[in-house]
Amino acid sequence: MEESENNKQLKLLFIVFILISIIHIIYATITMRGMYCDGGFYMLDLLNNFSSKIYKLSFDETHPRFMMSFLMQFPIIVAHALFYIKNKFILMGIYSFVQFTLPIIFLLWNFLLTKRTKRIDILFWNIFTYCVIICPFMIFSVVESIIGFSLHFILWNYLSAKIDYKKTDIIFILFLLTMMFGTYEYVAFLGIIFFLAHFHYVIQEKDFKNQCIKTLIGLGSLSASIYNIIFMLKTEGESGEIIRFIREATDYFPHLLELNTLFSIITIIILMLIAIRKEQISKLLVSLVIIIYIIALIYLLNTPLTSIYPMWEGHLRTIPCWFLPILFIILLIKDMISNKINENRYTNFLCIALICCIFQTSWQIVNTYYWNKNIEYMQNELQNYKGLLYIPSEHEEISGFHNKELRRYIWHGIFPATSILFSKEYKQKTLLLSYDKTQDPGNGTFRNRLYVISDKKMSIPFGTAIDIKNDYWNLTECAEELDRYNKKNKIKTDR
Repeated sequence: MEESENNKQLKLLFIVFILISIIHIIYATITMRGMYCDGGFYMLDLLNNFSSKIYKLSFDETHPRFMMSFLMQFPIIVAHALFYIKNKFILMGIYSFVQFTLPIIFLLWNFLLTKRTKRIDILFWNIFTYCVIICPFMIFSVVESIIGFSLHFILWNYLSAKIDYKKTDIIFILFLLTMMFGTYEYVAFLGIIFFLAHFHYVIQEKDFKNQCIKTLIGLGSLSASIYNIIFMLKTEGESGEIIRFIREATDYFPHLLELNTLFSIITIIILMLIAIRKEQISKLLVSLVIIIYIIALIYLLNTPLTSIYPMWEGHLRTIPCWFLPILFIILLIKDMISNKINENRYTNFLCIALICCIFQTSWQIVNTYYWNKNIEYMQNELQNYKGLLYIPSEHEEISGFHNKELRRYIWHGIFPATSILFSKEYKQKTLLLSYDKTQDPGNGTFRNRLYVISDKKMSIPFGTAIDIKNDYWNLTECAEELDRYNKKNKIKTDR
């Protein structure tokens, strides 16, 4: 009877999580929140290519991350090339929709697979990782680990499963292995762990066909690991990126007490209590965490954002690089010691994790709200500004705008791209520039990358050169003024 009630509670929470995720995705789509930071640069490059009928990804095709970029950008290419969708705001919405939908789709995929494999523990860790690591820091939506981490839980589910693999399973496994080649950093370690783990699961398997499929997973994962390691070692600058990712991952610790991260910690503590104490206290803890999260959400909706710093969340996105490999090692050791799974306990775990997911997804809706307010504020500033170049004061912190609540939601480095993307007029009156602070190379202003090329193209930060005039914008007057400004102020550019 108790088990049946727990399952009902689990299903109810899962439905609520999916419903609030749908609200989050719709809101993020209509506000085009996928344009935050890197997404804006990629979108600008895509639109520029679309104008010339060039359909290629806005990403280096030789880089392993190309695979994840393909998942995120291919739908928008199809929308333009096959369905002739030309409106840039609709295309930005589609790009945003894909970014925020894919992680939920992959969670649902693992949920459905778990009905066959009965590995509720793997589903728990998948949802746990989403709620305490991925979702709180999803302001940076164009990150391969956000998309890829669920795919690796699905692959682990297939590897550890005691099922007869169907033809569709083999197709799915091949897809998952292909994506493993393109998630990059943490796959360098994860593929080796999958390879070592496959020996344990092959020994347990009696059917030869199933043994072959598990071997395929092991060897394919190892190949992905080797490929990513070779790329890191052989490619100029990538070894420095590894050090940067390790350094950024440690940025997590000074920010443990920020509000949205704090509630992930509360969730972990409650899960530990359920694991240590008797099952009877779990219902009390479930009720307690619901009350805590409701109070926190009310606070979030009314706070002046004094405890919330989405800018730092960009650094925290690197946590999966070290967390996932460690977690999969623990799962392997657990399976080697005992294959017994306490389903009732993991059901309680899942209930807590889903409550945290509901809270963190609500937090993302709050993020989207303030992101949208910031874009509206920026559009209003540009619309009312009298000059051709809007150059923010270098003393105004992150965005250069005077609204302290909103300026956290955009990087000054993306100002040129954002002001072009969100301009409502074809012939743009004003171009928003980043800080003019070239004496501080650590400031990341990218002013040296913003210049005019032969009166036909403009180079903007992230190394992208766009047409000054195409189907989506006319920057002729802004470009001429930019060229004059750079020459007058003797700004040294990359040209």
